[in-house]
Amino acid sequence: MNPLIQLNRQLKYLFIALLLTCFAIAQADETPNHRQIILNSIPQVLCAHEKVDLRGILKLKFGTKVLFNVRQFGPVEIELQKGFSGTPCPSTEETCLVGFGQTTRRKYVASKIIEMPGGLKTEELNGLGFGTFKLRFLVTGNPNPLPQGDPNPGNVVRFKLLYTVSYKFSNNKVTFFKATPDICCRRSACY
Repeated sequence: MNPLIQLNRQLKYLFIALLLTCFAIAQADETPNHRQIILNSIPQVLCAHEKVDLRGILKLKFGTKVLFNVRQFGPVEIELQKGFSGTPCPSTEETCLVGFGQTTRRKYVASKIIEMPGGLKTEELNGLGFGTFKLRFLVTGNPNPLPQGDPNPGNVVRFKLLYTVSYKFSNNKVTFFKATPDICCRRSACY
């Protein structure tokens, strides 16, 4: 058989495989309405009296929903998706491991109940929109169990992780997204 004809046949199959690969990659792209907040952008946690290495992913999905008889474009799903090790948070538990104390090696877990105090505020003009909201959830560091040492045995550390989220949208698609972190050490409501 002529080697040039054989080469042509191989190129044809290679081209088909390349097309299928490109199609699969295009299908895997996330929509502009799925956004993530990475938890490791948090500054030092002063109320824990130690540096806390926080990690995890908070996933937000945006869409249109009716709140108080007003149709608004904003978050329709908010979920603490991944914890410290990058693995999915267990669906059967109310908390997810999100960090360790740098000094005490305490485990810090976050509540999967995420609040949106103050609700959603949106403005829209000529098809361009701007929205803001706040997120809040509780993080708890329990003392190490015996026989592990703990410099402050019996003291449970609690703080609230807060995010101020601002976003822009056009034609029901998010075009800009920013989440600014903060920490609240008070036991009373933050925000």
